[in-house]
Amino acid sequence: MREYAWLATQKQPRVAFMSAENAEVSAATGDEGGRRRPGGRSARVREAVLRATLELLADEGFAGIALPAVARHAGVNKTTVYRWWSSPLDLVHEALAEFEALALPDIDTGSWEGDVEAFVRARLRLIRDPMAAGILRAVIGMGGSDRTRAEWVDAFWRPREREWRSPIERAIERGELDPSAREVPLVELVAGPLLLAHLATQRPLSETEVAALVATITTGVKTLHGRVHRE
Repeated sequence: MREYAWLATQKQPRVAFMSAENAEVSAATGDEGGRRRPGGRSARVREAVLRATLELLADEGFAGIALPAVARHAGVNKTTVYRWWSSPLDLVHEALAEFEALALPDIDTGSWEGDVEAFVRARLRLIRDPMAAGILRAVIGMGGSDRTRAEWVDAFWRPREREWRSPIERAIERGELDPSAREVPLVELVAGPLLLAHLATQRPLSETEVAALVATITTGVKTLHGRVHRE
């Protein structure tokens, strides 16, 4: 199983399926009885399946996520995979949710400027990792013309758009920003330049450019929605 460079930055991961100590997985014999225990072989099998799902998603896109293929890649019995996940979309959803929880921690630095910088740098570290970038490309391309996938993508991203607005919500609670700041599309302001540079043009951003991006967002939002400005 592969290791991921961005994991080294996470001191207290919320999930364990990427950890080195769980890399070696025994083949499942299908005797888990359909129950996910918090530990033991059942947990190791689940970790292996989720890891295999992410690797196939990065290498082959959603087309590579057939349940038998995932089982082979994970080295587990396919009946176990069918028992726990009813479809490739269900499996991808769970794998991505845990991937996100580990790779994109919500960091409260105590200030609007610090939160935005942490927000930008966490996503920059993620995009710079080849495996993570492959996963992001696959997710971005999952909508397409397939209605079922398009509905899944919408359902997957909608709650995350709210969650990723936490720097704005905290700044409002601290009194740094006016509630009108909720209108700011923070995710798009951050992700747009990063994704364009690293996934489209494949041009790495310099430290000066990253600092300029953070300053532009924090200053611009405060100018338009800062409490002092509006009062």
